[in-house]
Amino acid sequence: MAVASIKGFTLIELLVAIVITAILASIGVPEFRTFLLNTQIKTASEAINNGLQLARGEAVRRNTPVQFNLGAGTGWTVGCEIPIADADGDDVDECPAVIQSRSAGEGSASAIVTTEPAGATTVTFNGLGRVIANDDGTPSITRFNIDMPSSLLDAERSKDMSILTAGGSIRMCDPNNATPGDARAC
Repeated sequence: MAVASIKGFTLIELLVAIVITAILASIGVPEFRTFLLNTQIKTASEAINNGLQLARGEAVRRNTPVQFNLGAGTGWTVGCEIPIADADGDDVDECPAVIQSRSAGEGSASAIVTTEPAGATTVTFNGLGRVIANDDGTPSITRFNIDMPSSLLDAERSKDMSILTAGGSIRMCDPNNATPGDARAC
C-alpha cells in the first residue's frame, strides 16, 4: 500500500520565508517613504505652477490684470486685480475676484513653500501675460521654493523644486542641480 505524500511547507521553510520578507521590507519601507515625500514636493510644485499658468492665461484672455495669491501652505487663489461685476445682464461677472482656488491640503499638505522676496504673496500678470507691479505696492514673487521640513525628510534625500516668474515666463527648476547647460537647473 502506497503512502500519499503530504504537500505543504515545513515550519523551517515558513520561518525562512518570513525572515526574508522582513529583511526586504526593512530595506524598502524607508525608500518608499522618501519617494512619497518627494512626490508631495512635486505635487505642490506642479499645483503652484498650474495656478501661475492659469493666472497668466486668464490675464491674456480677459485683457486685464489677474493676480495669483499664495495662501497658507501650498494653497492659492487666482482672481482679477480689480473685480468687474456683470455688465451685460447674464449674471456672470466679467472678471470675478476669485476665478479658481486650491486649498493647501490637496495632495501636498506637508510641503513648505517660501517665496523670494521673503513674505511676498502675490504675482500680478497684465493683459500681455507679463508680470507687473502689484496694485498695493507689495513686491511681486520672483521665486517659489518648495521643500519638505527636515523633520520629515533630510536635505540630502529631498528633491527640492523652485518656480521662477521672471518677466512673463514661468518655469520649474531644480535648485540643487548645478550641471552647466542642464535645462532643469535654476
